[in-house]
Amino acid sequence: MRFALLLKVLALILRIASKRNEDFKRFIGTVSVKIAIKTKNNKGRTFIFNNGSVSSTRSLKQYDAALVFSDAKTGFTVLKEGTQEASFYAAATGNLYVEGM
Repeated sequence: MRFALLLKVLALILRIASKRNEDFKRFIGTVSVKIAIKTKNNKGRTFIFNNGSVSSTRSLKQYDAALVFSDAKTGFTVLKEGTQEASFYAAATGNLYVEGM
């Protein structure tokens, strides 16, 4: 539940940033990609970056790449921490991997 809520809040933050943050607007302005953040048992969200706009969906059927966490607790902890060290440690211990691209 906390993992799903965190992803929903992240979607809202990204949507707001795509409208208000000039640097972020430029960064995503020419990008067209779908990125999923999910668990191994397919709980998560797909973030859609489409030439400057950002949206998200609970559907995990189509994406270009995914960050896959071993479980929701690990995903919540790593994303809440928000550091490269937390991500690196999760990947090094087999609790996070990238799928696609």
